[in-house]
Amino acid sequence: MKKKRKVCVVSSSRADYNHLYTLMSNLKVSSNFTLQLIVTGMHLLPQYGSTYKEILADGFTIDGKIKSNQKDTKKSSILDSIGNQLQNCANILNKLKSDMIILLGDRYDILPIAIACHICRIPLVHIHGGEVTHGVIDDSIRHMITKMADLHLVADKNFKRRVIQLGENPKKIFNIGSLGVDAIKEIKFQTRKKLYQLYRIPNKKDYIIISLHPETTNNNNKLLITNLLKALEHNPQYFYIFTYPNSDSDSDTILKSIKSFIKRNNSSTLIKSAGRTDYLSLVKYSYALIGNSSSGLVEAPALNIPSINIGNRQAGRPVATSVLSCDGTIKQISKALRNIYMIKKNKTVSYKGKNKIKTILKILQTINLSDIKSKKFYDINQ
Repeated sequence: MKKKRKVCVVSSSRADYNHLYTLMSNLKVSSNFTLQLIVTGMHLLPQYGSTYKEILADGFTIDGKIKSNQKDTKKSSILDSIGNQLQNCANILNKLKSDMIILLGDRYDILPIAIACHICRIPLVHIHGGEVTHGVIDDSIRHMITKMADLHLVADKNFKRRVIQLGENPKKIFNIGSLGVDAIKEIKFQTRKKLYQLYRIPNKKDYIIISLHPETTNNNNKLLITNLLKALEHNPQYFYIFTYPNSDSDSDTILKSIKSFIKRNNSSTLIKSAGRTDYLSLVKYSYALIGNSSSGLVEAPALNIPSINIGNRQAGRPVATSVLSCDGTIKQISKALRNIYMIKKNKTVSYKGKNKIKTILKILQTINLSDIKSKKFYDINQ
């Protein structure tokens, strides 16, 4: 009888959990794998809703918690949190003895796990490598994780080309499309009526979701949120649903401004964490999604919802026809708001790939792990 492979998935936030959910569900029921789960980062922070509880509510078992103890969004606190994670990694990884560990994305709170896997020689699978986001430090973190990873599951052929350009062997890179799109296909959405009741949205109003996170390569966040809120005040015909900004530096500035806006505007609300089902349901019935979240580039287009992408946070990523990009000025944001109805909607998905969980499971089951850590730099001229 063939031994089950112990595959450990790491989730650090509500964002990556939505992408990982379908993969985790399939690993859980497969006879070829033993699913292990580590949570870290924002999942374990009360100020962001302690969202690990949503994972438990979905029926998963958490095998390890790597706490960051991040107190606030100051750069010094983020550095301390990374140090805490590194200190807490060894015991959990030694206990689980995973055959491979899966990380998704580019957040600073998964970087310590990648480093630990590299030092401990644990095979590392990286999802969503090869992408570009000029407006955040995540860009460099993503590439660092790529270089420590041994197997790459990318979302587009152009991303595969970039991973090869980073010196990774093409035989270890697979274009599997976006897991976020896969998750949408399987979700059981809330009804519009239920959502309007749950989030106290006036029955006769269209609502817009606002999901804005800091740009971490500049000091423009105060101006960015100020301009966005002024543009929204000029358009009182909508109900505005704000999501919490993530734990990046300067998110406190954004959050403070949002809370002040809501006090002045009754036709708005702030959600700490809606959970994956409610969030995607909210997007599905919204008039539009505005901000700089990746969900405006991946999930919203797949749900046939127009989105307005503001500023540079997502600069460099492929953009669907349903996405309108603009700079962070009041004039440009206001113009985009006026032109929402003109945005072309045709369920265009900008992340093209096979989008098949079965393909991923086959890769994870058949890949040779015996010498996977002995990789060499792949020169593109060979």
